[in-house]
Amino acid sequence: MGFVGLIARDMERKFVAAARYAISAPSAAAAEAYALLHGCQLGEVLGVRYVILESDSLEAINCLSSSLSRGSWEAFPVLARVKQLGGKFLDCRWSWVPRSANGVAHKIASGSFTEMSDVVWVVRPPSSLVFVLNNDGLPCPH
Repeated sequence: MGFVGLIARDMERKFVAAARYAISAPSAAAAEAYALLHGCQLGEVLGVRYVILESDSLEAINCLSSSLSRGSWEAFPVLARVKQLGGKFLDCRWSWVPRSANGVAHKIASGSFTEMSDVVWVVRPPSSLVFVLNNDGLPCPH
Protein backbone atom coordinates (compact mmCIF):
# COMPACT_ATOMS: atom_id res chain seq x y z
CA MET A 1 0.00 0.00 0.00
CA GLY A 2 1.12 3.55 -0.73
CA PHE A 3 -0.22 7.04 -1.15
CA VAL A 4 -0.79 9.59 -3.89
CA GLY A 5 -0.51 13.30 -3.23
CA LEU A 6 -2.42 16.00 -5.09
CA ILE A 7 -2.25 19.76 -5.34
CA ALA A 8 -4.99 21.91 -6.85
CA ARG A 9 -4.13 25.43 -8.01
CA ASP A 10 -6.12 28.21 -9.60
CA MET A 11 -5.41 29.94 -12.92
CA GLU A 12 -2.82 32.14 -11.21
CA ARG A 13 -1.09 28.99 -9.90
CA LYS A 14 -2.12 29.81 -6.30
CA PHE A 15 -2.85 27.01 -3.85
CA VAL A 16 -6.49 25.91 -3.71
CA ALA A 17 -6.39 22.43 -2.16
CA ALA A 18 -4.15 19.50 -1.29
CA ALA A 19 -5.13 15.88 -0.81
CA ARG A 20 -3.62 12.53 0.04
CA TYR A 21 -5.22 9.18 -0.72
CA ALA A 22 -4.18 5.65 0.18
CA ILE A 23 -3.87 3.37 -2.85
CA SER A 24 -2.93 -0.20 -3.62
CA ALA A 25 -1.29 -0.33 -7.03
CA PRO A 26 0.47 -3.26 -8.74
CA SER A 27 3.10 -0.99 -10.36
CA ALA A 28 4.50 2.54 -10.45
CA ALA A 29 2.61 3.15 -13.72
CA ALA A 30 -0.66 2.16 -12.05
CA ALA A 31 0.14 4.38 -9.03
CA GLU A 32 0.68 7.37 -11.34
CA ALA A 33 -2.64 6.57 -13.03
CA TYR A 34 -4.38 6.51 -9.63
CA ALA A 35 -2.93 9.95 -8.87
CA LEU A 36 -4.51 11.28 -12.07
CA LEU A 37 -7.81 9.55 -11.24
CA HIS A 38 -7.91 11.15 -7.80
CA GLY A 39 -7.02 14.48 -9.44
CA CYS A 40 -10.09 14.21 -11.69
CA GLN A 41 -12.25 13.26 -8.73
CA LEU A 42 -10.92 16.18 -6.66
CA GLY A 43 -11.65 18.58 -9.52
CA GLU A 44 -15.18 17.21 -9.70
CA VAL A 45 -15.70 17.62 -5.93
CA LEU A 46 -14.33 21.18 -6.03
CA GLY A 47 -16.71 21.97 -8.89
CA VAL A 48 -14.08 23.15 -11.34
CA ARG A 49 -15.00 23.23 -15.02
CA TYR A 50 -11.58 23.73 -16.59
CA VAL A 51 -8.72 21.52 -15.50
CA ILE A 52 -5.12 20.86 -16.41
CA LEU A 53 -3.93 17.63 -14.84
CA GLU A 54 -0.16 17.59 -14.40
CA SER A 55 1.94 14.51 -13.79
CA ASP A 56 5.61 13.68 -13.86
CA SER A 57 4.70 10.37 -15.51
CA LEU A 58 5.45 10.91 -19.18
CA GLU A 59 3.98 7.48 -19.96
CA ALA A 60 0.61 8.34 -18.39
CA ILE A 61 0.44 11.76 -20.07
CA ASN A 62 1.35 10.28 -23.47
CA CYS A 63 -1.34 7.60 -23.07
CA LEU A 64 -4.00 10.17 -22.17
CA SER A 65 -2.92 12.51 -24.97
CA SER A 66 -2.79 9.90 -27.71
CA SER A 67 -3.64 6.22 -27.23
CA LEU A 68 -4.30 4.35 -24.01
CA SER A 69 -3.03 1.17 -25.66
CA ARG A 70 0.53 2.52 -25.62
CA GLY A 71 0.84 2.27 -21.83
CA SER A 72 1.14 -0.34 -19.13
CA TRP A 73 -1.64 -2.92 -19.06
CA GLU A 74 -1.76 -2.48 -15.26
CA ALA A 75 -2.50 1.24 -15.66
CA PHE A 76 -4.90 0.83 -18.60
CA PRO A 77 -8.22 0.46 -16.70
CA VAL A 78 -7.40 3.38 -14.40
CA LEU A 79 -6.30 5.63 -17.29
CA ALA A 80 -9.47 4.69 -19.19
CA ARG A 81 -11.51 5.92 -16.20
CA VAL A 82 -9.37 9.09 -16.02
CA LYS A 83 -10.07 9.82 -19.68
CA GLN A 84 -13.79 9.22 -19.11
CA LEU A 85 -13.89 11.56 -16.08
CA GLY A 86 -11.85 14.15 -17.98
CA GLY A 87 -14.64 14.31 -20.53
CA LYS A 88 -17.00 15.66 -17.85
CA PHE A 89 -15.08 18.94 -17.60
CA LEU A 90 -15.69 21.75 -20.10
CA ASP A 91 -11.96 21.60 -20.85
CA CYS A 92 -9.52 18.97 -19.62
CA ARG A 93 -5.86 18.90 -20.58
CA TRP A 94 -3.01 16.61 -19.65
CA SER A 95 0.42 18.07 -19.02
CA TRP A 96 3.79 16.52 -18.21
CA VAL A 97 5.93 18.29 -15.60
CA PRO A 98 9.42 17.29 -14.48
CA ARG A 99 9.63 15.52 -11.14
CA SER A 100 11.63 18.46 -9.78
CA ALA A 101 8.55 20.67 -10.27
CA ASN A 102 6.26 18.18 -8.55
CA GLY A 103 7.82 18.20 -5.08
CA VAL A 104 4.65 19.00 -3.15
CA ALA A 105 2.73 16.02 -4.51
CA HIS A 106 5.66 13.74 -3.74
CA LYS A 107 6.03 15.18 -0.23
CA ILE A 108 2.35 14.54 0.47
CA ALA A 109 2.55 11.02 -0.96
CA SER A 110 5.67 10.08 1.01
CA GLY A 111 5.34 7.68 3.91
CA SER A 112 7.13 10.18 6.15
CA PHE A 113 4.40 12.79 5.73
CA THR A 114 2.05 11.80 8.54
CA GLU A 115 -0.04 14.98 8.76
CA MET A 116 -2.70 13.68 6.44
CA SER A 117 -4.34 10.53 5.19
CA ASP A 118 -7.39 10.66 2.94
CA VAL A 119 -7.70 14.32 3.87
CA VAL A 120 -8.34 17.31 1.64
CA TRP A 121 -7.11 20.74 2.65
CA VAL A 122 -8.88 23.61 0.97
CA VAL A 123 -7.66 27.23 0.81
CA ARG A 124 -4.88 26.99 3.44
CA PRO A 125 -2.15 24.34 3.26
CA PRO A 126 -0.66 22.82 6.40
CA SER A 127 2.41 24.74 7.56
CA SER A 128 4.70 21.82 6.69
CA LEU A 129 3.77 22.23 3.00
CA VAL A 130 4.31 25.98 2.71
CA PHE A 131 8.09 25.64 2.25
CA VAL A 132 7.73 22.89 -0.37
CA LEU A 133 5.03 24.85 -2.22
CA ASN A 134 7.30 27.89 -2.34
CA ASN A 135 10.19 25.67 -3.50
CA ASP A 136 8.04 24.51 -6.41
CA GLY A 137 7.42 28.18 -7.24
CA LEU A 138 3.77 28.02 -6.20
CA PRO A 139 2.41 31.02 -4.31
CA CYS A 140 0.32 30.08 -1.29
CA PRO A 141 -1.23 31.65 1.79
CA HIS A 142 0.61 31.09 5.07
